[in-house]
Amino acid sequence: MKGAIVLLFWLVTLTPAFADAPSPHVLLRALLELQTQIVQGKTRAREELPKMLADIGKQFTLSPPEVWADPRNARASIVWLLSGGSPRTLRGIMRLPSFSKSELLVARGALAFAEGRVAQARELLAPVGALKLEPVLGAQIALVQAALVLSQDLSKSIEYLGIARLLAPGSLIEETALRRQISLVGQTSDAALFAGLSRQYTRRFKTSLYAQEFRETFSQTFMRIGVHTSEDQLASLVPILESFDPDERCRISILIARASLLEGSWRSAEVFAETVMRPPVDASCDVPRARLYRAAARIATADSDADLLALQMLDPMRLTPEDRALRKAALSYAQLAHSWPVPRDVEDPAEIGNRGEQAIAAAAQALNSTSSLLTVKRR
Repeated sequence: MKGAIVLLFWLVTLTPAFADAPSPHVLLRALLELQTQIVQGKTRAREELPKMLADIGKQFTLSPPEVWADPRNARASIVWLLSGGSPRTLRGIMRLPSFSKSELLVARGALAFAEGRVAQARELLAPVGALKLEPVLGAQIALVQAALVLSQDLSKSIEYLGIARLLAPGSLIEETALRRQISLVGQTSDAALFAGLSRQYTRRFKTSLYAQEFRETFSQTFMRIGVHTSEDQLASLVPILESFDPDERCRISILIARASLLEGSWRSAEVFAETVMRPPVDASCDVPRARLYRAAARIATADSDADLLALQMLDPMRLTPEDRALRKAALSYAQLAHSWPVPRDVEDPAEIGNRGEQAIAAAAQALNSTSSLLTVKRR
């Protein structure tokens, strides 16, 4: 943070008279450092980011033309733009002989994207290989490419996000790409990949100032696809909730337990209900609902007497109308599951035989009557 603050001070005080002003690629490093601190959970860094972007833009405008002859500075201007910089500033730099032919194509594509010209940006950046660019620039371009192809090719968008992560490990770019990957994989219903990516996020970026967005995506996606995960995947997903705040962990676990129960995924319902009830229990947590869902999920098991008792002892007035109906249904099911069928009296075989003979005789008599009627009619 100290290095970023020093550079920011230079930016505020610099004038064209300072020949030894920091080069654009040096200023970009300060910007990337500030972004990394956002990933590390430093609120002040996020507050400083807009000002630093603006101040770097001012310094870019004041830089003499010969500065942009350095390819590092030209590339830095593209990364700065895609980090939130002003398109007008880059447009001015592009009027100078600053970029090689291939990098000019990248700059034009980045500018089109920043200005909302999506179709043109897609056309310009489609042939660009992010892996062939300088890593930070390549990561930013891959992030843009993922956004540009999303409406057309979901799997390709996920692939581009993977490239962005590969090129910028530990950065805000990787954190952003991983969050977006988790969201998109949720749309594919690939529970195993969803679980793997979610574990990576909580291991690497749980302190990020954008982690709340991940938690919301995780809970929404899990309630849609996670209830059908295997036992191994389920066991790997539960610890992810440990990175959530206690009240949020409780709320999400209860929602997942209820969704699992309604989907018929008993094991998932039981596991997430128990997550809520595991000591120390959060005082603000709605434990009666967790008890209801766990008991209802286990009511059909062989040793469910304790769960039946838990259902019976739950005060219906502490439940929502929907959960009261669920409790009633679970109790009815428990009564049915725990009751022996009423045995029917076994009939005497001889009696069965007599009834059979009587039926045959009645049938023969009916046939005889029908035959007599037909004979009379023919006459």
